[in-house]
Amino acid sequence: MEQNYSAIEKTINLVAKTGLYFASVDGDYSQAERNFIENYKARLTQVGPMNEVQYIFDHVWDHPVTLQEVINETRELLDMMPAPADKQAIVASLAGYIQHVIMADGVEHPDEREALITWMNALV
Repeated sequence: MEQNYSAIEKTINLVAKTGLYFASVDGDYSQAERNFIENYKARLTQVGPMNEVQYIFDHVWDHPVTLQEVINETRELLDMMPAPADKQAIVASLAGYIQHVIMADGVEHPDEREALITWMNALV
């Protein structure tokens, strides 16, 4: 049970950081992106602990999330999953989420596309 809670907590934190990174990688954290992230965050509060996630949101500009941090934390989460199918499901879910964040403002910026490709290549 403790391992499941840890995986849930890591997933929630990773989703928050991933969303914030990709929403701001183009230098413009638009209102549409902000709304998408806030809506997602609201759904996360129903799943698990939010203290660290709220801190991440409150301090995103003081302590910006880096792509390397997102990659490292994604790898840590994947290492917790014993089955390859579970790992594939997590990567596919995160990739879909990232696509939604990128397109929340209706524009796919080249920096967003490049970051997504780097993220995906790092996990192969």
